[in-house]
Amino acid sequence: MTNTPIDPLAIIELTNLKAAGKLEELAEHPALGLKPEWMTELATDEDPWVRQALAYNPAIANCPEAIQTLASDKTWFVRSGLATNPAIAKFPEIIKKLASDKDPDVRRSLATNPVIASCPEIIKALAADKTWIVRYSLAKNPAIAASPEAVKILASDEDWNMRQTLATNPVIASCPEIIKALAADEHYLVREALAHNSAIAGYPEAAKKLSRDRTVTVRQTLATNPVIAGFPDVVTQLATDKNPRIRSWLADNPAILTHAISVS
Repeated sequence: MTNTPIDPLAIIELTNLKAAGKLEELAEHPALGLKPEWMTELATDEDPWVRQALAYNPAIANCPEAIQTLASDKTWFVRSGLATNPAIAKFPEIIKKLASDKDPDVRRSLATNPVIASCPEIIKALAADKTWIVRYSLAKNPAIAASPEAVKILASDEDWNMRQTLATNPVIASCPEIIKALAADEHYLVREALAHNSAIAGYPEAAKKLSRDRTVTVRQTLATNPVIAGFPDVVTQLATDKNPRIRSWLADNPAILTHAISVS
């Protein structure tokens, strides 16, 4: 439990809310950490909306008992709220419990939470989740960088939506094999997403491959990416593209204004 400084005015405000029966407002109050015993009570309140408000409140970091109770709540949206809460960072056993929750929305919420970066095995498990929205949410989370295995799983997901989402995540900059695989992906929307990602800044070969892509929108997207200014060969390739739209988009890229480009 952390030591929260006593704020007399906050205590008065909390007391007034409780006295007025405004329990949902009380449960979401940022100063509720001053009253951990009240959090314990609210965690078992008969109104699920009160419990949900508490589950979202970062102040519950001050009350492990309330966190434990909410993690086993009978109502899925209460557990889902808890799964997004940064307060669970110091409770790996709670993160593990939520990662195996029977409700996919709870697992989805956890997959969006940055605090899972401390749990590589949990990230890996979520990457292989049977429900697509869980994997989709994880693919957007920078925390996946903590689990190279999870990144590989998502990069080879049968659903192109997962690969596309992963291709937008800047953390793949540290994954050369993933960049290479996504640049050669069979679905053009995956390649297009990668073409827009600043992560390709350190990968001239991937950028070069994308600059010759068979799909116009992939080359067009790449032409707008500021990082291509560091790849003269790519700029030249796009500047001489047979499609005038590509040359036009390139000319509008402020990052390459120093290059002499003739758009006919």
